[in-house]
Amino acid sequence: MQKLTKAQEDIMHLVWELGECTVGDLRELIEKRDGKKPAHSTISTLMLALDERGFVTHRKYGRTWVYTPAITREEYGRKSLGQLIKNFFGGSAAVAVSQLAKSENLSLEELNALVRKLEEE
Repeated sequence: MQKLTKAQEDIMHLVWELGECTVGDLRELIEKRDGKKPAHSTISTLMLALDERGFVTHRKYGRTWVYTPAITREEYGRKSLGQLIKNFFGGSAAVAVSQLAKSENLSLEELNALVRKLEEE
């Protein structure tokens, strides 16, 4: 799976939130959140790139394209985490979890809850 740029990832979070959207829907949501409406061409270019890379699909209504996520947020998260573990922790999930536990100062309760969750799955 290809890694998304920061801008593409930000847009994907909005697409996941909306589920189905147009470039206009995304521009309006960004305006509500940031107070500025981005250029149509900027969002359109990002969406075309996401479509070409297989992260979204589209269907056409006249001149308007309606986009739908082709990958779930969870699936992207799993694959991204896998790449992170491979690239930075030598492929060892145990080393990654150990580093996370240390850096986040996880309590014994939190670690036990994590172990129970893993055992359930």
